Amino acid sequence: MPDPLQIAHDLVPLVEREATHSEQLATMPDPVVAAFRESRLFALQVPAELGGFEADFATALSVYETICRADASTGWSLLANASTSAFASTFTGDDAVAAMFGGGKLPTHAGQFSPRGTSVATDRGYLVSGSYSFGSGSAHAEWIGGGTLELVEGVPRMVTPERPAIRAFFVPRDCVEFTGNWDVMGLVGTGSFDYTVPEQLVGAGFTFDIVGDRPQRGGPMYRIGVLGLAAVGHAGFALGVGRRALDEIAVLAQTKQRLGQVSPLVEQERFQYELGHHDAALRAARALVFDVFGDAQVRLEAGDELGLAELVPVRQATTYATDMAAEVARFAYLASGTDGLRNPNVIGRCFRDIHAATQHMVVDPSTIAQSGRALLGR
Repeated sequence: MPDPLQIAHDLVPLVEREATHSEQLATMPDPVVAAFRESRLFALQVPAELGGFEADFATALSVYETICRADASTGWSLLANASTSAFASTFTGDDAVAAMFGGGKLPTHAGQFSPRGTSVATDRGYLVSGSYSFGSGSAHAEWIGGGTLELVEGVPRMVTPERPAIRAFFVPRDCVEFTGNWDVMGLVGTGSFDYTVPEQLVGAGFTFDIVGDRPQRGGPMYRIGVLGLAAVGHAGFALGVGRRALDEIAVLAQTKQRLGQVSPLVEQERFQYELGHHDAALRAARALVFDVFGDAQVRLEAGDELGLAELVPVRQATTYATDMAAEVARFAYLASGTDGLRNPNVIGRCFRDIHAATQHMVVDPSTIAQSGRALLGR
């Protein structure tokens, strides 16, 4: 079995060369798509029994970190496709997996799983429909998914008094209408297009309860669930983008001399302190991420169950890493002066991309508040 981390390192030159092209296209360029398909990197988190890498958390984090360090948009598309393919390959029924992965196929999946649509159970499956945003990586995906509120007699079915049932589904690409609308500040090259799923019947096996259902195949780590699998990608993304911002400002500092200053940045003690401080903050965030995901892997392999309460440290670490990466990128951008303002410029791109990522619900500030409540015994 090839080493996915070595594959990621080998693809870094291609990803870096195509980064500007990615922003121009607003999606992943064809040479990168082809390379990810040929190397099976899109199947990073797909179970081995279906031909995927079934990468453990540490390996997946490192792969995402590596590709996102090369280009944030490309890395974001990769994590969106790979994690969505993980959902499709582990939580759907055998009939769906046979249709999607049969004959040795390794399809690419994309979609938004916030409950922007509705589903209604019938004797033949689920009647689904919805309008969605942020379909990252959808331009090259063969299967598209969506999240729905499961309705019974016109009202959401409640799993608990506080939580409705949220059902995910997958349909072939040609059952979806793409509406574009990807004109944004950051993560420009991710192809996170809006799309509409017209009302249609989907077999029950092509759906699953996002919170309540257990994985039907793959190893113990898949019991971390959809939220946990998604967090792996977001944490690796933040670490990669933050590190690239520091790499770039350290190089620019060798020659950058701001107007009115008597020496270049490299010679200024204040800059040296800030660089060292932000490097330490990012390293600390990385250590936390690998610690909590490593602990989760050990517990899952030992047979423990990780419910929503046990996922709090994982989501806390993911959001914290994103916050630290945003601070690092802001430091690099401010230190770069007008260099970071002009396109194309990697520092400016890192600044825009990480701040776009901070708006994702996986790293919502509420995830930090949840960790605070846990510390308070609430």
